[in-house]
Amino acid sequence: MHSGWKRKTGVCALYGAIAATFCAPLFEQPNALGISDWDQHLFYYGSVLVNIIEYGQWPFWNPWYCGGNVLWQNPQVALLSPVYPLTSLMSLALAMKVNIFLHYWAGFIGMHLVLTRIVGLSYLPFVVYLASVFTLAGSLALHLNAGHSVFLPAFYLPLLLFFFLRSLKTEHVRDALLAGAILALIIYNGGLHIVPIALVAVGGTAVVAAAVRRTWPPLALSVLIGVAGFSYAAPKLVPVIQFVKGDQFWDTRTGTELPDRMSVPMLLRAYLDPYQTRSLRVGSVQRHGWYEYGNYIGALAVILTASSTIWVFATRNIGDRWLGLSLAVTAVLLLALSAGEFGRFAPAEIAAHLPLFSSFRIHSRYTVAVALFAAVTIGWVARSIALDHPLTVGARLFVGVVCTVAVLQLLLDNRAQFGGVFSVAPIDHRFRLLAGPATLVTDRATNPYGPNSPMLRTLLLGQSFYNCYESLQLRHTADADHPIVFSDGKSKIFDTRFSPNRIQFSVANGREPSRIFLNQNYASGWRSTAGPITADPQSRMPSVEIPPGQTGRFSFTFAPPGLWLGLSVFAGALVASAVLWSRRLAP
Repeated sequence: MHSGWKRKTGVCALYGAIAATFCAPLFEQPNALGISDWDQHLFYYGSVLVNIIEYGQWPFWNPWYCGGNVLWQNPQVALLSPVYPLTSLMSLALAMKVNIFLHYWAGFIGMHLVLTRIVGLSYLPFVVYLASVFTLAGSLALHLNAGHSVFLPAFYLPLLLFFFLRSLKTEHVRDALLAGAILALIIYNGGLHIVPIALVAVGGTAVVAAAVRRTWPPLALSVLIGVAGFSYAAPKLVPVIQFVKGDQFWDTRTGTELPDRMSVPMLLRAYLDPYQTRSLRVGSVQRHGWYEYGNYIGALAVILTASSTIWVFATRNIGDRWLGLSLAVTAVLLLALSAGEFGRFAPAEIAAHLPLFSSFRIHSRYTVAVALFAAVTIGWVARSIALDHPLTVGARLFVGVVCTVAVLQLLLDNRAQFGGVFSVAPIDHRFRLLAGPATLVTDRATNPYGPNSPMLRTLLLGQSFYNCYESLQLRHTADADHPIVFSDGKSKIFDTRFSPNRIQFSVANGREPSRIFLNQNYASGWRSTAGPITADPQSRMPSVEIPPGQTGRFSFTFAPPGLWLGLSVFAGALVASAVLWSRRLAP
C-alpha cells in the first residue's frame, strides 16, 4: 500500500512538472497583465472580487461597465474558481496564471484516470504521451493566447469522461451523479461554451454503447448526467436563461458569413502544423481567427488516430468492443462537427436546429474534444492489441523513447503560444476589505479596445467604464451625464450611497408626484423600497414614482431573477442524489 501511494504521488508530481514547464512562459513577468481579450476576462474576475471583498456583497450586479450589466447572470463569469482564494496571497494577474497551471494539471490527472482505470493501460510513458495529446494540444493554448479564460473548464472534460465511462462499466448511479457534478462545475466556472461539447461527448458515447450492448442503461445514465449537472448548476443556470431570453438582452456579436466550415487544408493544417499563430490565415473559407481552428497534436497522434479508428471498425470478438466503438464513433462525430457546414446533411447543420446547440456559433470549437477522444481511442486499441501481443523489453524501450520525444515536441511547440501573452504593465493594487468607494465615478471617454488593459485598470481605480467591450449585455438605458440617482426636478435627492447591489438615497418631495431614476441599465431584477420599479417611458431607466410630500431614505437593490428557483432546484437535486447515491441500474 505504501509503494502504491508513492507511485501515485510520483505520477501526480510528474504531471505537475510537465504542466509547470508548459506554463512557464506565462510567469516570465509574474504580475504583468495580458494582451487581447485578457483585459475583458480579468475584468470579469476583478468585478466578482470587488463586489465580494470591497463591498461584502454577492456578485449579482456589475455597475463597472456598459452603464451596468448583469454579473451573476453573465454566462462567461466564473462564480467558482481558484482565482478567488489565490488573490488573498497574490495579484489578480498572478492568480490567473496559477489558475491556468492548476487547470493543466487537472487535465493531466483526469486523462491519467481515464487511460489507466477505464482503458486499462499501465505503461507510464505511453500513458503520459496520450494524456499530453489532449492536455498539451494546440487548441486550448491558442484560446488562452487570445485571452479566452472561458475555455479553461475544458480541462474538466477528462474527469467528466472518467466518471461517465465508469458508470457505463459499473452501472452505479453515484458515478453518473459525480459526472453531473463535473458538468455543473464547468457551468459555475464560466464554461457554458464547453457544455455543448460535453453533451455531444456523453450523448454520442451513450448512443453507441447502448446500440452495441443492446441495453438501455447507457442512455439512462447519460440523461441522468445531464439532469444532475443542470440541476446542480441551477442557481447559475436559471438566472442565465432568464437573462438571455429576456426583452432587455442584447447580443452584440456580429453574424457569421455562411457557410462556416473548415476546408481539408484547414483541417490538415490545424492538426499537423506545429507553426501556428492567432493571426494565421488558411484559404478563403476561414471566417474567424485561427485560435478557433488550430489544434496541433502532431503527425504521430494523427497517424495513430486514423489507424486506431480503422482497427476498431475492422476488429471483432473483443470483450469490451462497445467501449472502443463508442470512443471511435464519438471521435469521428466530433471531427465532423468541427468541420462545420460542409454539406446539407453535415452534423453541424443538423445541430443548428437543436436547442442550446443552435447558440453554439463556432462549430470548429468541437476540435477541443477531438483530441480527447482520439487519445482515449488510441489507448483502447493499444491495450487490446497488447493483450494478445505483449511487448518485448526492447519494444517497450523503443515505445518509451518515441513517447518521450513526442511529449517534448508537443510541449515545446504548443507552449510557444504562451510567449508574450502576459506582457502588459502590471497594476499595483490589492483588494481592500469593505473599503469600496461610496460614490460611483464614471469614465465616459476611454476606448475599451485600447491597449494597456483599460477596463481592468478603471475597475481597480474604483470607477465605472461607460464604454463597452461585452458581447452579452443589457440594452443601454443608462447615460454618462447624470449621477447614479437623480430626479425629474420635482424633488431633491441627497446623501446617496453607492454599492454594487444596493444604492441608498434620501429624498424630499414637494407638493406633486416626482419620478426618481436609477442611472443604470434596466433589468427585471431591480427593486426599490420607495415603490414599484418601472422602466421610464422616455429614458427606459429603472424608475420609481414618489407621492407628494414623501420624505425619507430609500434604496434600489438588485438580485438575479430566477435565483430562488435555481436554489430550490439545487436543494431538490441534493436530496434526490442522496436517495439515489447507492443505487445501481439493473442490467
